[in-house]
Amino acid sequence: MGVVIRLQRAGARNRPFFRVVVADSRRSRDGAFIEKVGYYDPLPAKDVIAIDHPRVEEWIKNGAIPSVSVRQLIKRSKQRAQLAGTEGAAAQPSGEPAAEPPREGVSGAE
Repeated sequence: MGVVIRLQRAGARNRPFFRVVVADSRRSRDGAFIEKVGYYDPLPAKDVIAIDHPRVEEWIKNGAIPSVSVRQLIKRSKQRAQLAGTEGAAAQPSGEPAAEPPREGVSGAE
């Protein structure tokens, strides 16, 4: 079983929202996943990235392969955390990603 870290699309038409998930490589893009390790919202003026870096590093150490897009998101979120002056600024102190922000104009059904 190949394990990958990739984006899972959510949100409504023309309102994309992505979850960063660890999944079996044989599953479909929006199919079942093993663990949710963050999210990415590209629509605000400054896109929102929240990734649980310790969990991602643990998965990579155990053989998970991040997609090109996820690799770029990890790099950008680490750069933002360094600019903010704190490691893990995009994550809550418990190490878990922040709860997904409420979306305007999107119903609760996914």
